[in-house]
Amino acid sequence: MIISSPQCQRRPAGVVVEMAVISVVCLMFMFAIFEYGRVTMMQQIMENASRAGARLAVVTATSYVAPATATANVDAVINSQMANVKLTNLTISLYQADDAGNNIGAWTSTPFGKNIVVQIDADCPNLFPTWGFLPNSSKTTPNAIHLTAKTMMRGEAN
Repeated sequence: MIISSPQCQRRPAGVVVEMAVISVVCLMFMFAIFEYGRVTMMQQIMENASRAGARLAVVTATSYVAPATATANVDAVINSQMANVKLTNLTISLYQADDAGNNIGAWTSTPFGKNIVVQIDADCPNLFPTWGFLPNSSKTTPNAIHLTAKTMMRGEAN
């Protein structure tokens, strides 16, 4: 003889509601992980591009190459390293710097052994909607994160 107790009653509607709530939370965590990984990848791509541009800038003898051509060559290397990533408001800055990294003049007039800086600034738009949960660090693009990559090397050519 089987006795049914009140604790054994089936509640399929409760399971559906619980599953809906848990699924939303799990999807939000998954999207956050994807977004963090994508932003980290974009930051790494920018760092690699700034290093490649700085390597070319420090070995370019601007006494033999026109400054506009030298700057165009460095920009071309940086853009090729960026691999057509989807960033907005991309700016590339090249300048001569003191030991603290402050801008002290044009990079094409850097004497031998002094610092050259390549700085890349861009906004990385969020792939998924954040509904205001993530900080908006971009001043120009809504729902984006501002990224900066800065590389300083000593000039070897002039």
